[in-house]
Parts: sequence; structure tokens; C-alpha cells
Amino acid sequence: MNLDINQRPFIVFWELTRACMLACKHCRAKAQRKRHPNELTTHECFDVIEQLKEFGKPRPVLIVTGGDPLLRDDLFEIIEYATKNEFRVAIAFSGTNLATKGRLRKLKDVGVSRIAISIDGSNAEVHDSFRGVKGTFDMSLRILHNANKINLPTQINTTVTNHNIYDLPNIMTLGIENGVVLWDVFFVVPTGRARVEMMPTPQQFEDILNWLYDISKKTQLNVKSSAATHLRRIELMRDRNEYVLNFGDLYYKLNEEMNGILSKFENERIETTQDKKVVAGGHGRSLTDGIRRMYGITDGRGMFFISHTGEVYPSGFLPLFAGNVRRTTLRKIYMNSKIFLDLKNPNNLKGKCGICEYRFICGGSRARAYALTGDYLQEEPCCVYMPKIT
Repeated sequence: MNLDINQRPFIVFWELTRACMLACKHCRAKAQRKRHPNELTTHECFDVIEQLKEFGKPRPVLIVTGGDPLLRDDLFEIIEYATKNEFRVAIAFSGTNLATKGRLRKLKDVGVSRIAISIDGSNAEVHDSFRGVKGTFDMSLRILHNANKINLPTQINTTVTNHNIYDLPNIMTLGIENGVVLWDVFFVVPTGRARVEMMPTPQQFEDILNWLYDISKKTQLNVKSSAATHLRRIELMRDRNEYVLNFGDLYYKLNEEMNGILSKFENERIETTQDKKVVAGGHGRSLTDGIRRMYGITDGRGMFFISHTGEVYPSGFLPLFAGNVRRTTLRKIYMNSKIFLDLKNPNNLKGKCGICEYRFICGGSRARAYALTGDYLQEEPCCVYMPKIT
């Protein structure tokens, strides 16, 4: 794909509503039960899509999220308007009884390419405690099952905290058993309800990311990391046999668990492919639903976030105001806002990120840097890599 991410975004996250029936411990949005009275109207949402068209083609991938977008009565109208204008649309919603078989069928009918459901534990005790409402684990698995029955591609999202890191191999198993297109592993950023003490240590980041690389090599499960772009550095280093072994105890524990799980499958469900091209960091491979990934995308660079009231941020986890779609077009915001201009140039980064040879494909989480230091250009606080000095 020929795309200049300084001129147009590759992916856009759109929070249609902040309303949600769950009470997740890590919630970025501090979601509430009732919809905000100042949410974008249906016609304003249509206008957002028209504004996104101003970036030209290829259209950015549009991720509809919340809160829970299923709480909007006009959701299907908005998605259909987008798909008819040649946008690929994925949607992430809560694991509640709002996601009925009928609504899943309707999402497919209006052109949704993929649905995403959060799985933060491999059993009800862990997951429901994290999500704040009993029954969400069983409901989430039912949604995945119902989506598979109608051939609607699925993705599971997992938020990694220090409370569920040892459960990750079991969550991996759920992804394989349910035939998901992608496992999106999000490393918690302390914003909204999330707290600093939820974060794994930098060494645990490195261990988990290396383990995700191994999953991509050993199984048919496609994996990506969110808010942990240093997976791209690990991929390239290990692909080139340049990685100096820097594994902690967690890496060996996760691998031991994974290998035990794979041995139990005995080729019944998993095809072991040692020569498989790693796709987790965006090697450009299209998945079965046609949604691609690419290098270099991070907060404000190749992506942005639109809130339920039209405010634009570099990402949902870097809530620094750059403009509002009700007053300024998205193209003008992306091209002219200081924060976007800062973030689009990795040479502006500070500390070791600013001299890292991988800064153009990684660049670290700008959201985590801001959350922990107050400066969105500071170095990634959870990366153990020391750049080569040239």
C-alpha cells in the first residue's frame, strides 16, 4: 500500500458514544450508563464521514467504538453510510445482551468487516471481575460463537495488566478455538480509570512481546500489540537474528505454558508453521477480511481519535485536544494542529526514543509517555532497549 501517513491517516478510531453498561477497571473513557446529550447527531456523523473522504484514497480503516456503540439507535445507518462510501469498518462493543443474533446479522448486512470483543481473562472469575459485571465472559463467548455461525470475522482484544499476565496463554487458546482473525493485545495506559500500578514492568513488557512474536511463528493465530509498538523492533531484530537474548522469568513461563497447550492440540486445530511470516507488527499482510496493518502507526502518526462530542485527539489514550469536527475539518486538524505536527516526526522524540534506530517504525507509546511524564514526546517508559549509538 502506497500511503504517506503524514498526509492521511491509515486508521481512525471513532467513539460514537461514551455510554456503556459495564464498569471496566481500566476504562479509558470512564464510561457512564447514559448517553451524553451533546453527542454528535446522525447527520453530524454523516458529515464526519464526508470529512474523512477529504483525505482521498485509500480510505482510512474506520474503527467504531465507545462506550458501547450498540447503545446508539442510529448505529446501522452510520455504518452503512460509511461502507457505501468505501470505508472498511470494524466495530468494538461490549459483551452484553445488546449484541443479539439479529444485531450481529444486521452489522454484517450493512458491511462491517470485523467485530471485536474484549476477553481479559480465560474464565468468568477473572474476566467478569475486570469488566465489573457478572456474566460478561459467557456472553462474550456466545457473541463470538454467533458471529462465527454467520461468517462475520471476529477479533478479541485483551488488556494486559499485572493481574492477568500469567493467564495470557489461556486467552490465546480461546482465540485459537474460536477462530478469531486477530488477537489485539493492548498494554494498559494509565489514563481514565486505569492506574499506574496496573502496568507490568518494562522487563515484563519485553517478555510478553517476545512471547507474542513466538505465537506468530508457531501458530496460525495472528497477533498485534497496541500501545506497545516496540513489538515491531523485536520482530525485525529476531527476524534478522540480531536480538541479544534479554528474556526474564515471565518469558520462559509463558512459553512453557504455550508449548504445553500446543502439544495438547496435536495438529487437530493448530497448524505449526515455523517459516510463517510474522504479521504482528504490520508486515503488510492482509487478513482474511481485507483489513491491513502497516508500520509506523502510533498516537497521532497515521491515526487519530474522534470523541462522542466531536473532539479530536492523537489517540483515545492521549486525550490532548487538537480540534473539534463541529468547527474545523479533520483534514485541517490532522495537517495543521501542533500536536499532530510534533507527533508525525519521530525526530522530535526525546530521550532514547529520539536516537533509536527503530523510531520510524516504533516510536513508543506517546500516550504512556504523557501519562507518566506529562510530555508526549518523552521516551517510552516501558521499553528496556538501549539504542545503538552511531
